[in-house]
Amino acid sequence: MKAIIKISLVLLSSLTISCSSWLDVEPKTEVKSDIMFQSESGFKDAIVGCYILMSNSSMYARELTTGFLDVIAQQYSVDQNGGDYYRIKNFEYDRAESIINRIWSQTYTTIANLNNILENIENKENVLHPTHYSIIKGEALGLRAFLHFELLRMFGWGDLENHPENLKRVCIPYVKVYLKEITKQNTVEEVLQYIHQDLEEAAVLLEKYDPWSTAKKNETYVLPNDDKFYTNRMTRFNYWALQATLARVYMWEGNRDKALSVVENFINNRSQIKDLDWIKDQTINNDSELERDLTFSTEHIFRLDVTKLFDGLRDLIDPEYNAPNANLRLLFHEPSYAQKLFEIDEHVGDSDYRYTRLYTKTSSKWCVRKFFDKENYKYPNRMPLIRMSEMYYMGAECLNRKGKTKDAVKLLNEVRRHRGIAENLMLPDGITSEKLTTEIEKEWKKEFLGEGQMFYFYKRLGYTNFPNTSLPITESVYVLPIPEDEINVGGREPNSSTTDEKK
Repeated sequence: MKAIIKISLVLLSSLTISCSSWLDVEPKTEVKSDIMFQSESGFKDAIVGCYILMSNSSMYARELTTGFLDVIAQQYSVDQNGGDYYRIKNFEYDRAESIINRIWSQTYTTIANLNNILENIENKENVLHPTHYSIIKGEALGLRAFLHFELLRMFGWGDLENHPENLKRVCIPYVKVYLKEITKQNTVEEVLQYIHQDLEEAAVLLEKYDPWSTAKKNETYVLPNDDKFYTNRMTRFNYWALQATLARVYMWEGNRDKALSVVENFINNRSQIKDLDWIKDQTINNDSELERDLTFSTEHIFRLDVTKLFDGLRDLIDPEYNAPNANLRLLFHEPSYAQKLFEIDEHVGDSDYRYTRLYTKTSSKWCVRKFFDKENYKYPNRMPLIRMSEMYYMGAECLNRKGKTKDAVKLLNEVRRHRGIAENLMLPDGITSEKLTTEIEKEWKKEFLGEGQMFYFYKRLGYTNFPNTSLPITESVYVLPIPEDEINVGGREPNSSTTDEKK
């Protein structure tokens, strides 16, 4: 049977990683691998197809950003009649099984497509220009690591610094081949090793050939870009997205020295990275709402451009949306909570862009506005996956843990300053380490609303309490259950969360 890969706007779907029935389907909009990969354009279509898969509502257009992950992290209030999200907010994962299954399935489907590219790109130097070969292969390897790390952070274990024994626990399969056969599950330690291997191999390629890399290029270097394929590198898995992912991995492992080294290298090179800079006041505070960049696009290290992103989120973030039962699904802040979050009583948030510009307000419900869209809006459909600010937050955390609190304050204030917070409200050099830890957490909560990052933050650090809930935060909250079909059909070993659900 010839392998099939989806391109354009057609999305692959599979029930489980162990059941690959989608390989048997060949609609008109699909192309057989042995035909697709005969040309440069075929490889380009294939890698673009992976980003389209990631833009599905089961992944970054909804559930891994504004929806499922943010709801788990108690980022919003949810109406008690709000259906799945109300149950998710209360950690009733057995009532949200379909959402979790789709996250697993869609992510592994994307990985399968990446593996198809990687298997077909070998020995294709006669088809691809060396720059195309290196960047496409580097992106595919890097994305494979990135997506497996996302799965590990959901279905595996965190707080590894304090619980190294969890490294030996079986979690997800790290899938490196494009086959229908079942790939065995790996331990957390094995998954992390494979992630490092893929990132290391990708880094060699992207450092030399990615136009966003600041490394000196070989004198024979050429970037064929007549079709603008390499324009807007922040919309693809570029060299600095790889470095940021590596920093995240080191933080997850509890290796702050190595994470700090990666962060400092990024900060030292940031001014040389084309189109990457702090948001300007005149951009976010433009008199016209159509000219306001609400996601701070110039700060995106890696983002997806998602067709009709706002339409897919309106039932969650637009209080004026009139679809049946839409208001019941709203994810919102009560005004008093928003004012506390942004420290209005202390005047910290008075000029903070994230407070003044990023809410759609009714009398009782304030909704995150950053994914706003309307006709002629200048910055639509942008979902950030890695922000520049995260690098500064990770750096501040690492420096604070090393006792270099003054240096940590400098990094945190750099972000605060570029959020419009008044200079007289910057954090003082003499702040205690404990107080700075609290301030770092506050910044994460303000910065990543709607982006799915707080769940990972809490899990990495082993928080035993979440804000806005009195429910206990146990392993069964942090470790999402592997889909039942993976266990019953694919013969997977249940993770502890699945086992807990069965008891």
